[in-house]
Parts: sequence; structure tokens; C-alpha cells
Amino acid sequence: MDKEKENKIIRLLIFILIITGLTFLPRFINKIDIKELRISLGIVVNLLMGLTAIIFIKLSNIKEDYGFKNYKSYLIGIGIALVLQLIIGVIPALCGGSLVGGHMEFKLSTFTFEFFYYLLVIGPVEELVFRVYIQDEIIDLLPKYKWIGVIIASVLFGLWHIINGTVVQVIFTALIGLVFGFSKYLIKDCKYVGVSIGHGLYDFLNLVTRVLFVK
Repeated sequence: MDKEKENKIIRLLIFILIITGLTFLPRFINKIDIKELRISLGIVVNLLMGLTAIIFIKLSNIKEDYGFKNYKSYLIGIGIALVLQLIIGVIPALCGGSLVGGHMEFKLSTFTFEFFYYLLVIGPVEELVFRVYIQDEIIDLLPKYKWIGVIIASVLFGLWHIINGTVVQVIFTALIGLVFGFSKYLIKDCKYVGVSIGHGLYDFLNLVTRVLFVK
């Protein structure tokens, strides 16, 4: 193994340790009684994850086409979110079940906040972490088996959610990660901005489904 690959592996492991540490912070933040402070600190932790990803992307010299000027990427992201929500959210709810949670009452302030939170924080940060840095770094390390990078990043994405869920939710989240991962890897115009919008919009549409379709 050459020195460059060794350094990439070490950086990747350090990054995963840092992100894991930041992931556990919300457990302590959730104990804070002041709602506004709790929400603000939660946003700060997510932004720290995004900043950490950006730093490691720079350190690894990953050349990423983020696709901010590619309108097709935005449309693909919206399309992915709508299809995922139809399959995972709406259809099961219409059949009397729910894979996205129990019924939720509509509250304008909550929906407004969650819309911007998912679209501007959760989607962009988690896709920077898992699809841009981790996935692309592993793909670079395994040039002959690039698809393995998508799978490993998706598995890590699922495991990352175990702090707030069950084993079933981890598997379910990993499968969703595969959709975003292979979309970015295989669809030419599905850049980072596409999967980040798709991710954030899908999360937000879970709330919409819970209001409109889950009984």
C-alpha cells in the first residue's frame, strides 16, 4: 500500500470517529429544558459535521462537481424524493400502515421550521458527510470496485442512525442511503445538490404524509 492510500485510510477513520463523537452530543442537548436553546445547539452540531466534512474533503483533494448550476440535478433530486415518499410513505399509509411514523397534526410554525431545517441543514450536511466525503473517498481507494464504496457508505449511513432508532430502522435507512448513493454514482446529472435536495425533501415529505395520509 502506498503512502497516499495509507493517509487516506487514516483520515477516513479519524473522520468517522469525529462524526461519531458529534453524533452523541444531541443526547446531552436533548436534556436541556429550554426548547430554543436545544434547537439552536442541535443545528450547531449538524453544521459542525458539515464543516468537518468540508475540511476533510479539502485535505483529501476530492474534486467534486457539486452541481449548483446544474438545473437537472435539482429536478432529479426532487424526483427521487417524490418517488421514495410515494413508495415508502404514501402507499403504505393508504394501505392502513405507516413506515414514517404516527399521525401528526398540522402546525404552520413547525412545518415552516422543519422545511428549512431539512432542506438547508439535514440534507446538505448528511450528504456531504456520507455521499461526498465517505463514499467518494472509498471509491477512490477502490478504483476497481467503485460500487463497494456506495455500499459501505450506505451501511455507515444506516449505522449512524442507530442512536435514534432500532436495528430495523438502521437497515431501512441504509437502503434509502443506497438509493441516494447509487443515484449520485450512476446518474450523470445527479450531483451533490441533487441528493442533498432529495434527502432533505424526502425527510420533510415524511411529515406531510403523516398529516395527510397516516390515520
